[in-house]
Amino acid sequence: MRKLLNLMLMALAIGAASCSKTLVNTEETAGTLKAKASTATVTNEWNSNPYKLNVIYFVPNDVDSIPNFRKRLSRILLDAQNMFASNMDREGFGRRSFGLDLLNDSLINIHYITGKYGKATYPYSGGSGAVKTEVDSYFSQNPSTKKSEHNLIIIPTYNTDPANPGGPPFYGTGTSCYALDYVNLDAKNLGIGGDIGWKATVWIGGMIHELGHGLNASHNKMNKTLAPTLGTALMGSGNSTYGISTTSLTSTTAATFNNSQVFSPVARSDWYASASAEITSLSSSFVNNKIIVSGKFTATKPVNDIVVWHDREPFGVNNDYDAVQWATKIIGQDSFRFECPLADFYDLTGNYEMRIGFMHVNGSRTTLGYTYNFVNNIPDLSKVVTYKLLPTTGWSIIASDSNEPGSPASNVLDMNRSTVWHTPWSSTQTPQPHFFSVNMGAIRTVKGVAFRNRDNLNGAMKDVNIYSSTNGINWTLIKTAQLIKVSGSWINVDLNTSINTQYLKIESTSSWGDFFYSHLADFGAY
Repeated sequence: MRKLLNLMLMALAIGAASCSKTLVNTEETAGTLKAKASTATVTNEWNSNPYKLNVIYFVPNDVDSIPNFRKRLSRILLDAQNMFASNMDREGFGRRSFGLDLLNDSLINIHYITGKYGKATYPYSGGSGAVKTEVDSYFSQNPSTKKSEHNLIIIPTYNTDPANPGGPPFYGTGTSCYALDYVNLDAKNLGIGGDIGWKATVWIGGMIHELGHGLNASHNKMNKTLAPTLGTALMGSGNSTYGISTTSLTSTTAATFNNSQVFSPVARSDWYASASAEITSLSSSFVNNKIIVSGKFTATKPVNDIVVWHDREPFGVNNDYDAVQWATKIIGQDSFRFECPLADFYDLTGNYEMRIGFMHVNGSRTTLGYTYNFVNNIPDLSKVVTYKLLPTTGWSIIASDSNEPGSPASNVLDMNRSTVWHTPWSSTQTPQPHFFSVNMGAIRTVKGVAFRNRDNLNGAMKDVNIYSSTNGINWTLIKTAQLIKVSGSWINVDLNTSINTQYLKIESTSSWGDFFYSHLADFGAY
């Protein structure tokens, strides 16, 4: 499967080639396509969804549309709509699926947009921004036609050889995703074997995989004990099995869709508005060959579902295909518990990041990460914990080496992850090391210090020195540490021994990505 996926990604990166012209249906002009068939009563199960996926056919001005695209794409997306519903039902959410703006029961309303420029302006690498700008402009001029915040943008292949399609953007970014069309992109080719059938699986499966990203889903892998019955995870390597063998949504993908705008049966005015969650207590243990994680949380907007991914190093986007996962509902008003059997893991060695995701009712998601590792096939969960931090009331910053305008060191004491201390980066390039020092207002007993990053980890503090002082002038080095590269959750650093002190200084000597600058969202002590 990994080999198939790699071949697909190679195909995606094929550069643009010259295109010969094909006839374009005269009704398929810029704007919303008009149905040639009569508009009968629509009986689609999700036709009453208040929000619908915007399906856009974007054509650079030196490329032509692929014949019969409206009928072919309608069949593919209607099939996916049913596949998603069956999986949502299996996971306990009922037959929910994404809404589609339908002309009748077999045709989707597709927005045809002719690009202002040629295909060279919209390449695979980096071209999505130019496409999205024109899509946004189209909807700004036609606001009543925009049915949600979610876009599936399909672009005809830049290559005339049907055996070698490729060229345009093919990935998900935010609530938009990009896929391509070519002559054999047809549901009838799924599972027929041979080169045509295999490529249909890769490109149709790839489209539905990217649609998953555009509907807020992350990569993950089917848990090991479920794979014999549920097959491959769509948001894992499912783009190489779709239409060939069993391909399913995982529980975390279903929980994500449960809180996606286009799956919602009710209207809201705050979709994707800012929301956050904090874990106020967290404990973890290894019992009966299971990782058990439980805790309490607070949230600025209600949470419907909580998910957890166990992602083996290397972590994060594109390296998270192998993340096994679980989903759960809230216990009471503010608690959660996961039981993650080791029988569902594929590898019991190396380093892992455990990411806990809180799915807010308005579609926003808060994700907090914790690292652990396996020793002799047993997880060491000692770092998967949250300490009760000392109150920062009365604390102050007494010095820092520098800061970017608008990002002072005092931001690390406000317990607000959206505000950060950031050393200069836009004009002056002040090299490492960087520091800030804190007056805790009185002598405190400190067992450890805690750091919290923003989401963008480029330049996050990596190697740090921790100093103590009795007067804020003369400093004693008490600990050196390397901070893990995670966002959202607190990174705890235990001191070698408890100390009584009033002043602490944190010195960053290097950052993740080897940048000259440093930044930090929040700082605390316990």
